[in-house]
Amino acid sequence: MQYIVVKQKRKTATIIVNDQLEVLVKVPQYMTKKQIDDLVNKHEKWIIESLEKKRNFSEKNDWYQTKRILYLGDYWPVTLISDSNQKSRAFFDGKRFIVISDGSEIASRRQMEHFFRKQAKEIIMPLADEYASLLEVTFNKITIRKQVTRWGSCSSKGNLSFNVKILCAPMEMIAYVVLHEVMHLKHFNHSQAFWQEIGVMMPDYKRRMNYFKQFGQNFMI
Repeated sequence: MQYIVVKQKRKTATIIVNDQLEVLVKVPQYMTKKQIDDLVNKHEKWIIESLEKKRNFSEKNDWYQTKRILYLGDYWPVTLISDSNQKSRAFFDGKRFIVISDGSEIASRRQMEHFFRKQAKEIIMPLADEYASLLEVTFNKITIRKQVTRWGSCSSKGNLSFNVKILCAPMEMIAYVVLHEVMHLKHFNHSQAFWQEIGVMMPDYKRRMNYFKQFGQNFMI
């Protein structure tokens, strides 16, 4: 069985099967190869079952396979057009997504992700500006990334980063993620003061936060 070893400053070992169907084995730095192999062999049945479950889930939810994609809280049909004479691009016409490419899966996926990244900046930037103004804080820059688990982050240098997958969520949920990260410019932790101020600005923040816990696994771009 193939797996990726990630040695970290940690006390215990853990095995993760990610959405890319990779088996990650996160272990303390002192663990030997034999100890790691023994750990993987011990949990082999669970790993195989998890890989199969993830694979089945991906096939049922992957937009390229299903020809529908989750965007701003709703599923929309996707039409793929293979035409080398047209400019490769993906766009939303209000009723469906149209992806024009050379016909390859890689090119189609690249165009769809490019569209989501562009839209993410256009949607997130005004929200970040608004919340930063209300909180009287400033940020340096905004980066859009494709990540597995984190929806957003804020660095000590004032840089904000957001997962492109949050474009799958409704606008009100996206607003929560943006407010959460902008709030870190004022409270660089999850202290009581942090959550109190979040609650003042967004009284239903717990509902929005739970939305990502409940439906985030369905966000696939």
